[in-house]
Amino acid sequence: MKNRVHLICNAHLDPVWQWRWTEGCSEAIATFRNAVEIIHEYPELIFNHNEAILYQWVKKYDARFFNEIRELVAQNRWFIAGGWYLQPDVNLPPYENLVRHIRMGREFFKTEFGVEPKVAYNFDSFGHTAGLPKLLRDFGYEFYVHQRPEQEFMPLPDSLYQWKGLNGATIPAYRIEIGLYHSERKNITQRLAEATNLALKLNRDVAMFWGLGNHGGGATRIDLDRIREFKIGEQRVEFLHSTTDQFYEAIKPLIPDLPVYEGSLQRVFTGCYTSLSRIKRKAIEASGAVLQAEKLVAIVPTPTPPSNQGGAITSSPSVSSSASTQIADIWQDVLFNDFHDILPGSCTEPAEQDALDLYGRAMENIRRLNMQSITSINQAVAPIKSHIPVTVFNSNAGLTTMPVEFECMSDYRPFWEGEWTLKLFDREGNDIACQEEQPDARLPFHRWRRKISFLANSLTPGVHHYSLQPVEADNTAETRNTIHDTRSPIPLGFLVLQDRADSWGTNTFAWREVIDKFEPEQPEHIIEGGPIRNIYESNLTFHHSKITVHRICYADWPVTEYKIRIQWNEEQKRLKLAIPAPIENANLTAQIAGGSENFRADSQEHVHGTWLSFGVPDTRYPIPDTFLHVAHNGLHGFDYDGKEVRLSILRSAAFCHEQGYDLNNGRSHKFMDIGIHEVRLAIWHDNLDPEFIAEWLNAPPLAWPHLPIG
Repeated sequence: MKNRVHLICNAHLDPVWQWRWTEGCSEAIATFRNAVEIIHEYPELIFNHNEAILYQWVKKYDARFFNEIRELVAQNRWFIAGGWYLQPDVNLPPYENLVRHIRMGREFFKTEFGVEPKVAYNFDSFGHTAGLPKLLRDFGYEFYVHQRPEQEFMPLPDSLYQWKGLNGATIPAYRIEIGLYHSERKNITQRLAEATNLALKLNRDVAMFWGLGNHGGGATRIDLDRIREFKIGEQRVEFLHSTTDQFYEAIKPLIPDLPVYEGSLQRVFTGCYTSLSRIKRKAIEASGAVLQAEKLVAIVPTPTPPSNQGGAITSSPSVSSSASTQIADIWQDVLFNDFHDILPGSCTEPAEQDALDLYGRAMENIRRLNMQSITSINQAVAPIKSHIPVTVFNSNAGLTTMPVEFECMSDYRPFWEGEWTLKLFDREGNDIACQEEQPDARLPFHRWRRKISFLANSLTPGVHHYSLQPVEADNTAETRNTIHDTRSPIPLGFLVLQDRADSWGTNTFAWREVIDKFEPEQPEHIIEGGPIRNIYESNLTFHHSKITVHRICYADWPVTEYKIRIQWNEEQKRLKLAIPAPIENANLTAQIAGGSENFRADSQEHVHGTWLSFGVPDTRYPIPDTFLHVAHNGLHGFDYDGKEVRLSILRSAAFCHEQGYDLNNGRSHKFMDIGIHEVRLAIWHDNLDPEFIAEWLNAPPLAWPHLPIG
């Protein structure tokens, strides 16, 4: 039997890259129309396509062709490949996002076409987390196809191999071995010759992915004619218009003897761990917020049946009746920005603004849904009569002690006479220590608006109710005494590095060239103090840029919180935060999607999730001295040399710039990350689980002051 070359026709289409989503949508319609027309002309052709978002666009804006696609799928002429929502970056998004990319994609294709692909693929994603094999297996996938990282960046034992990820989960995988995931206008004959030679050399079936892309396109009549001609002259192998699932079935007998590769598939395009940092931080915020909203919706009480009042049937709409639709819509907004040219920061400035707008819509819809949920919950509980009622929702299942902060008005009008403070009580009337601080508003109205912080104990997951009562203070100074903080601050360094790499960081795997650092403009000084926490402020400057650091130390909580405001005005520079290791050459473990991974002290730029820990896991040493944990709100790039870890905060590369384009061409250019940034960190020596501290940092408890209870 002849070995076969599986001709897998596709049309790689980035919904966003050098263009905005509206152009991606237009091209999706054009590409799908073209595919339908050519399929009718060439009876041997099978067209393959992934990404539910593109099908959704066609269904919404070109329904007639969507129905034709349904018919072609039923005739096995159009194959639903992969089956994800889109092809996301699979390094940066939280694990729950990847779960939903698969779940929502598979649900869409099952509902609309009645299919469940066996083979998943992410052709163009820039590296693949070791958490994927288990996730793919959990959803019933049997095979995974990718292209990056290529052999020159990450050697593999074979293009066909067993990929072993976290927890021992293993899935057969295939790195594209003939060209790319697409073909060019005039190289189809070359690709066919390469595929023929490879099939003969390896004595097995091989896959050849072809079709115009990246801006869509797919099969052309010229290429199909050339394939017909080539098949006539080449009889040593069989050419088969095929699908990813058919190729998998053909190589399935080889799987038991395939070599094993263990760990994440890394690295390529390391600049993408930091480029367009605003999007990365918003991605973490929005993902945490929608998960929080899901948990709040889940505890909304079932509404009472409609009642007959005065002959009219009245009822209020149920939160739960529409919540699932609202949540699904929000998730689609969040997931869209996970695309591998949006979240990694390789798109244009208008596309970045679209992404931030989309996060804005998601966050606003989350706030609306949360308000709808919490009012329903509060209306169903026993009432609290209070000067200022306060409702708090904790979604964190791993922490029951954590800070809570919110702002409120002290009264309908300011307390003009006397000195008043607000005291906090729980539902049972127990006094809860709290602290008043400077709110965002700067009005000289006798502390009319106030910011309240307190350390909540026994804050189990769910809704908790409190009461704020005004009390005339006899000794204001005594109530505002600062805590006695015995912890020495960790000496953080803000380093400025040269960074002339392109948007992707192509062929650059380390940034170590420190050209300067931010210097203190004034010594650290205390700006807030009380029984809960001290807040220290320091200001640092470099060139035309400024950093304000608020270091927050709690009286009865081991975590030090940092709120960092950066005014960045540098071009082709990178800002790194240097954090010294507790012990030289300590082991470093960092979060990846689906778990954690160990990293060597190699000074190279690596990618991780929202926390890292380093220390010496040795029982001879007490944990506080030998472990240091860091959580953050989306600083995914880091390097570690055994002495310190350097988190990449910002990089001001040119927008959507590839290294072959000379920026020194007499034109002005736009650079990423210029402007104001808000960064948050948590650092602690303790055995608190970093997963839950990172969750608290990025999805802290929600608070609603003034909302009636009962």
